[in-house]
Amino acid sequence: MNSIPVHSSKTNENFFEIVRLKERNSYDSTKAHKHSYFEIFLFQKGGGTHDIDFNSNPILSQSIHFVFPNQVHKVTRELDTYGFVILISKEYMDKINHELYTDLFSVYYLNPVVQLNAKKFGKSITLLDNLTEEFTGEDYNSEVVIRNYISILFNYFLREKGEESNLSNPESKNFRVLIEFLILVENHYKEHNPVHFYSTKLSVSERSLNEICRKFRNKTASVLIKERVVLEIKKLLANSSSSIKEIVYSLNFNDPANFNKFFKGSTGVSPTQFRDEHYK
Repeated sequence: MNSIPVHSSKTNENFFEIVRLKERNSYDSTKAHKHSYFEIFLFQKGGGTHDIDFNSNPILSQSIHFVFPNQVHKVTRELDTYGFVILISKEYMDKINHELYTDLFSVYYLNPVVQLNAKKFGKSITLLDNLTEEFTGEDYNSEVVIRNYISILFNYFLREKGEESNLSNPESKNFRVLIEFLILVENHYKEHNPVHFYSTKLSVSERSLNEICRKFRNKTASVLIKERVVLEIKKLLANSSSSIKEIVYSLNFNDPANFNKFFKGSTGVSPTQFRDEHYK
């Protein structure tokens, strides 16, 4: 099966890395791919486009782009574009502050770009420089300092959009249940679990979970689960050369007929029609 390339961390659950994006002598030939880890791009000098889950985002100077695990993305940088990218495993984020990852997911998963002014972006780079210096050194207690720097930097990113989100809502507890539900769906959508599976893990009733989903997304929990499966099918049809039959069984459908009915009922077009239009 020629699926979408997945870049996994080659170290351990504490995987963390800072990579400098340098100016280049030739244009990008990067293919669409996804990661098992979390990525944050800081573009000091913009130029080009960044496609994330079927949405094209211009790469602007002083912008920050967030790519979560399993999102398909492709960065097409112009020659003089440069900056940094932070790579960090979901497991390491959970160790540092699980709630912080949940909040970042809630704010940036559907709206992955934030534009900063020169002063704020400069502050981000200063924090990143301090983190890099600590990360490359071997001073006493550096692991604790690194975790604190990561937490400060990521909270700084969260501050930029956090006030616009539901995080400050008086019912933020329910909103966090929604986000935890969406993160669980990210981890289990291939299993086609019923809503009861998720409500049990979240320690809420199915009725409460559906009420929360309707309140914040105007959709039931089952619809949100279904939409995530449809999105994954679209990714595979558009970005992999796998046959439709291979996609059917990779996503645990019983047979191609059910798969076709499921996809067409959700999108109005057959898997073949969608591939013909979107395959890259």
